[in-house]
Amino acid sequence: MSLGREEPPVLIDLDTFSSALGAGEFDVCLRLLRNPGGTHPNSAVLNCRLAEALFHSGRRDDALECGRRAFASAPYDADAAHFCAWLFSNCGCHQEAAAAYERLLALSPDWAEGHRHLSGSLAAAGDLDGAVAHALHAAELMPEDNGTAIHAAELLLRCGHVDQPAALVRAAAARQPSDDRVLRVLSAIEMLLERLDAALAAIDAALAITPENAEYHLHRGHLLYRRGDVEAAAAAFAAAAALDPENAAAKRAQMTLHLDHGLMTEATAIGGALLHSHPDDKAAAEAVLHLLNRRLETIDGDYIVLADRTTAQERPPRPLPGFGERLRTQCRVIQALIIRETRTRFGDAKLGYGWALLEPILHITMLSAIFSLMMQGRPPIGTHFFIFYFTGLIPYLLFVHTSSAMSHAVTSNGALLQLPLVTTFDVIAARGLLEIITDVIVAVILLAGFGFIGLEAAPDDLWMPSMALLATAMFGCGIGFINAVLTVRYRSWDKVWPQVTRLLYFFSGIFYVPGMMPDWARDALVWNPLLHAVDWFRAGFYAAYQPHWLDRSYLVILAILLLLCGLALERGMRRRLCEPL
Repeated sequence: MSLGREEPPVLIDLDTFSSALGAGEFDVCLRLLRNPGGTHPNSAVLNCRLAEALFHSGRRDDALECGRRAFASAPYDADAAHFCAWLFSNCGCHQEAAAAYERLLALSPDWAEGHRHLSGSLAAAGDLDGAVAHALHAAELMPEDNGTAIHAAELLLRCGHVDQPAALVRAAAARQPSDDRVLRVLSAIEMLLERLDAALAAIDAALAITPENAEYHLHRGHLLYRRGDVEAAAAAFAAAAALDPENAAAKRAQMTLHLDHGLMTEATAIGGALLHSHPDDKAAAEAVLHLLNRRLETIDGDYIVLADRTTAQERPPRPLPGFGERLRTQCRVIQALIIRETRTRFGDAKLGYGWALLEPILHITMLSAIFSLMMQGRPPIGTHFFIFYFTGLIPYLLFVHTSSAMSHAVTSNGALLQLPLVTTFDVIAARGLLEIITDVIVAVILLAGFGFIGLEAAPDDLWMPSMALLATAMFGCGIGFINAVLTVRYRSWDKVWPQVTRLLYFFSGIFYVPGMMPDWARDALVWNPLLHAVDWFRAGFYAAYQPHWLDRSYLVILAILLLLCGLALERGMRRRLCEPL
């Protein structure tokens, strides 16, 4: 009788595996790897390759099976452990991810990023003590990395510690005071320590770095409210809502603030908008339910109590804010609106705000090329076409951009006007100020560019073009307020105004001087206030150009009158402007 012999292991056909994997036949690859008798010197690598393909195709359970097989078969393979840590983390198997990171750290004990990743996996798995230990070790290995310091501080805060994370974050803030994330965490820690002034200083510094962060404004509002500065808190909440209109936390904060101060109508309006935009938000539903219960307390008659709630302690009536406080609040609202307009104006364009600079450059280049041929290479004034057309275009563009942008401020910001602190004046003024700031910056950049290429671009009298731009900006804002009202009440006005600006292009002396015209034509043109704005601005660059028809007082008086008329018209029509047509 012959003795039986054990069959040798069957090697996995690598060609078959690779072709099946490349063709997407994952079940064939799985059968090869699941074969109890199948083996291959690089079976861990094969399992990792298949696991990655399965993960990206949505078959996470099969990917985990391959990952676990690779992890078990290669205890000293760092590449396999790296992959398994990634796979387990992305599949939500945080305990297994922690085991993979522990294996990697056994191979490289001073790998700082490994301690950071292991800390995150342990925290997700519920082992906060282990997560804190590895986070602190990572912070020791990477003392200059603020992200690791923030991670360790947040874990310590979750464990109920305050002093140790405060020391970590303060050191990070001292090391890199321009990191807004560190300042935000520092503000939260100072708030826990009841140091509200220090917390406010930290969040103000963070907002100075990142003013468009809605969550920072929301946190600042909570701090101000805790300190008793209700008006400033309301402005901060409004800024957060303006920057992120879909932010449920900002709306809840606004609703709570109005509710605590007896403003039931405003609180109810925000509560309705909150439920409409976040119908599945449990916190929003509870907040609105609390509001309804409070509102029932103010109604005489029979009603049904929906739920028992603790009655809030009555507060004494708050004093009316003074003029200075109302002005500061409005300035904060307008600042938030300007930031929002800045983010949305060229948000869809790849060049972004480069378009604001590209428009006048192309315009000036085109005019210079055309008229240099028509005028045998010499402009009507000076020696450079670029400077001559620059002095004509900048006042014109400032007026047109300002008056046109303000025209659609109300019609395109209907949602923002539902916020209690935001008025039609705020959205119109924010658009106008943004256009003025943008065009002035563009003018300065163009002058610097002219100087860089060797042109004598500096004005002979800086005061004169500055005053001309100020008067033109007032003129544009006055027309802009009037346009905003007309656009809401008469929808066809947004088709009429662009045609008016096109006519002004030819009648404002942009590419010629009125002295070139016959007397009867010049006498008609001087009724155009924009012609005086262009000549006033141009006279600051050419000391010898002092036209006798230039009447600065005519432009200034008309600009002031139109601005006052526009403001009065907006104020008188404010309620109607918010009504649907």
